[in-house]
Formats: sequence, C-alpha cells, structure tokens
Amino acid sequence: MRNSLLMLVACLCVATPCLSAPESFTTDGPSPLKLAKPAKEAGAPVEFRGQAQISGRFQVEWKFIAKDRGHLRALFFPDQGSAGLLPYAAGSRLVEELLIANAEQAVTMLFEPATAQRILAKELLAAEGDARITISDYRVVIDCDHRWYMARLVAAAKIEHMVAGVRQTASVGC
Repeated sequence: MRNSLLMLVACLCVATPCLSAPESFTTDGPSPLKLAKPAKEAGAPVEFRGQAQISGRFQVEWKFIAKDRGHLRALFFPDQGSAGLLPYAAGSRLVEELLIANAEQAVTMLFEPATAQRILAKELLAAEGDARITISDYRVVIDCDHRWYMARLVAAAKIEHMVAGVRQTASVGC
C-alpha cells in the first residue's frame, strides 16, 4: 500500500507540469510592459502592466451581425520596431494585430470630431490611417482557437494618411 501511494505521488509530480503548463512570453527587446498576472492554467488570459508607445497602422470598422445589430471593432497593426516592444507567446511570431478594447473611445482619439461622429453614427462604416499611440492594459486571450493580443488605447498622436469609406455589411463569427 505504501509503495502504491509513493508511486502515485511520483507520477502526479511528473505529470502535473505537462498538464497545466502556462505559456511563456517574450519580446525582441526591452519592453515597458511587464507581466502582471501569469496564467494559472493553459489558455487563461495573461495580463501585463505598464504603458507602451507604438507606431503603425490602425483600422476601425463596423461589423454587423444583422441589419440593425453590429459592433465597432478597432485594430492596430504595429510596425516592425513597435512589434518588438509587445510581449508575444514564445515560439510564435511577433504581434501583427492588436485589438483595441475601448473601440468607441479610440474613434474619438484617432479622428477629428466630425469624422468620429460620423463613424459612431454608422454613416462611415470603416476608416484607417497611420498613428503613434500609447496603450495600457495589455492582455493575451485565447478565444475561438485564436490568440488575441488586446490593449486599451490611452492616447493617439501623429495621425496621418487617414482614409474613410463605406463598406458592405458583413457577418461576424469565429
């Protein structure tokens, strides 16, 4: 009985790290974003604290589920230098797409008031441009079998090459 119990404990000690090993994250250089809450289990959200100033291309667009129902989606595509500041899962590629969690506030920061109002009123369904932004509340979430990098937009500057237009409605899903 004692030997069986020792064998069971030994097997659990060896097997446990394989069953719930959380992901590790890396950057290509020093980053102002520091791990705040490591994931306790595989697939759990991972949070980072701090703020980072990054450059790249942004895109906002309305995604429609039905004719009257939709949600505003804001994405940021960091340039190569900025992507090196953002923590990413070890063994994968640099962050190519960052989902902005506060999309409506982002519109008011990224666009002049008249354009922002037209986007929020769904008169303009999509717009994009280049900007230098400051982010915080950086997180990594796995949903629909996809790793999403997310952050909250804190400030925006140097907005250039803005293009706005009307797009066809499309449905959303995983």
